[in-house]
Amino acid sequence: MQDIVSDGKSIKSDLKLSQIKSIAAFQDKNCFSMKELANNIGVKLSNMTMMVNNLIKDGMVERDRDESDRRKVMVRLTPQGIKIRNKFLAQRRKVAKSIFARLSDKDRDELLKSMDKACHILEKTIKMSASK
Repeated sequence: MQDIVSDGKSIKSDLKLSQIKSIAAFQDKNCFSMKELANNIGVKLSNMTMMVNNLIKDGMVERDRDESDRRKVMVRLTPQGIKIRNKFLAQRRKVAKSIFARLSDKDRDELLKSMDKACHILEKTIKMSASK
């Protein structure tokens, strides 16, 4: 059993960590293809299928075919799934803010510069990979 916390209120959930991870993988969108979801959390498509099956049983997502390409399977958060995803992301933001608030201005600036440099390196690597 996982605790999902929002605004200081804890909600007991029977969701497994993998299910919470799956719901969080939707980020700010409510619908992805199965392949996109699997890529978002770094699992094989067969594992994603099992995870989605559990989310469907719990009423968190719905699965259907893309009308423009019937081969493509789409997964959409239900209102309940959206609510849990939003609470989880809000709590994650709250925790991150509290961690960063403890940093000195100097450490925060240094961290931001390092993160900016890491993003630049990753973007460069992605562009090189795409051109091959």
